Amino acid sequence: MFLDQSLFSRFLVGALTAGMLLTSGCDSQEQQDAFVQDASATPADFARTDATGRILDDDADDWRVAPVYGGKVRFDPAYPNPAAGAFVIIPVTILEFNAIQGGLALRARDASGRLRTLDDILDASDPGAYIFRFSPTLLNRTGLVRVFIFDRLGELVSYGDLMI
Repeated sequence: MFLDQSLFSRFLVGALTAGMLLTSGCDSQEQQDAFVQDASATPADFARTDATGRILDDDADDWRVAPVYGGKVRFDPAYPNPAAGAFVIIPVTILEFNAIQGGLALRARDASGRLRTLDDILDASDPGAYIFRFSPTLLNRTGLVRVFIFDRLGELVSYGDLMI
């Protein structure tokens, strides 16, 4: 039995479209995996900021947005950095409705190597400005520390380095 020409054409277009979607999905997963691997590296530098958030010396590796969240969320560098025992602020801007479902969590490794939650933004589903605010003394350590921002599903959204 032979397929109708128009049915065959629709089948072919559908198969090609599905193949392209699967390929682009693999590419974005590979990009996300590379981003997570970059975040796992030892911190080497940090974005130096003053007490008002003005960037004095930028670090291009800090506060990048994960590929799966590109164009949906933005992070400004932590301030003040270096941190001297006072509270640290990390500004977050949500750019799209429902871009972040379920909120965000800020975490870092403490002196014993455990990943600790420093602050949460419980609901970040609406566009707008949000902040993480925490005391670096929670980590009970000094030196260059990498902090991570995760979504509620545990997917890495951003990371940056803080000098304590």
